[in-house]
Amino acid sequence: MHAKKPQIAAAGSTVNAIAGITPFGHGFNRSRVRALGIVLAAALAVAGLALAEQSGRASMALHRRPDAALARTEFYDRQVRAAAIMRDCTLAIAEERTARGIHLDPELDPNGTGLIGAEFTPITTTLGVLEAKRTSTNPAFAALMVRYFLDAGLEPGDVVAVGASGSFPALILATLAACRALDLQPAIVYSIGASMYGANIPEFTFGDMLVFLNSRGMLPYGLAAVSLGGEGDVGANGVFGEGAECFEQAATRSGAPLLKANTVADSIRHRMEIFAHAAERLGRPVACFVNIGGATANYGNTADSLDFPNGLVMQPPVMSAHPERGLIFEYVAMGVPVINLLDVRGLAVRNGLPVDPIPLPPLGEGGVYFTQAHSRPTAAVALLASASAVLAAAGALPRRRRGALA
Repeated sequence: MHAKKPQIAAAGSTVNAIAGITPFGHGFNRSRVRALGIVLAAALAVAGLALAEQSGRASMALHRRPDAALARTEFYDRQVRAAAIMRDCTLAIAEERTARGIHLDPELDPNGTGLIGAEFTPITTTLGVLEAKRTSTNPAFAALMVRYFLDAGLEPGDVVAVGASGSFPALILATLAACRALDLQPAIVYSIGASMYGANIPEFTFGDMLVFLNSRGMLPYGLAAVSLGGEGDVGANGVFGEGAECFEQAATRSGAPLLKANTVADSIRHRMEIFAHAAERLGRPVACFVNIGGATANYGNTADSLDFPNGLVMQPPVMSAHPERGLIFEYVAMGVPVINLLDVRGLAVRNGLPVDPIPLPPLGEGGVYFTQAHSRPTAAVALLASASAVLAAAGALPRRRRGALA
């Protein structure tokens, strides 16, 4: 019996050696345990903080409770300034629209913004959702654009290329208001065609609104170029097959050069050239591209466009190589951040903004103006687990080492 003990011990040592384990009583590698403990502590801390960040963001997006631990963003003042600019411009547009004898329908535009068009007009090119149009008139979208621009790393003086259809005039206004609040330089190519309830009043397109705001000194920006919009971006008439003359007249009133192309690919190329020349004139390269609406040249004419995310996009989940992939893909392929504004309801919900609010919220109200600290319970658990791992690692040290480190 006694003779077999060394064999059993030897066998155990062999198994432990194969497994990389040394018995506690025979040269136990305490430094390895200490290192593993520290690694475990770091991993727990990082995982806990990541979980806290994720839970905080989820809480912000889904709940926005008044009693939650919210704090104003670091750029809150600039967000409020942008929202105030948009609000003031909206009020001026509504006043001017009324002065021109263009009816404000309280059923379509209960907030009286003047930014909601009619259902069908000669320059209506596609269907549209009234709820989305009204949601976009919230000045908090200007605050959202401030957040996007800063998250994209833009600085005062940077050039923003803006490609917009007439479908969401309020979002164009929000973008320009944010540019002014942040001292950015926008270059705008505007497509006159608009979906239902957008800027589809033939005698009061967004080009007309911008000319008016210029005259008031409210937005010091002009259009770099206009296109007719519609199918193929060639003013292929409205949904009723009419309106060619209205498109042409609106383009003339804008005072901007008229962009004409034979194909979508040509339209994309011409826009890239226009933005490049505008950026050269402004003294800086294009730092960001903003797509507003679904103009073919901007959004693309491929199935991949449907997978392009909304909001700020640094790297899309798919990359199209199609010649009609649109400016959203052209710019992101060049490493230029893209802000895609199309799914208005989704943008509102993800950023804590109300859908179709009546009345419009006060300035500074909405999740986009606030940030939430890490979830305290989750962070506390992570830190406690981390501390426990560190103490366990310290307990594995030889007494001499612990004394030396004290």
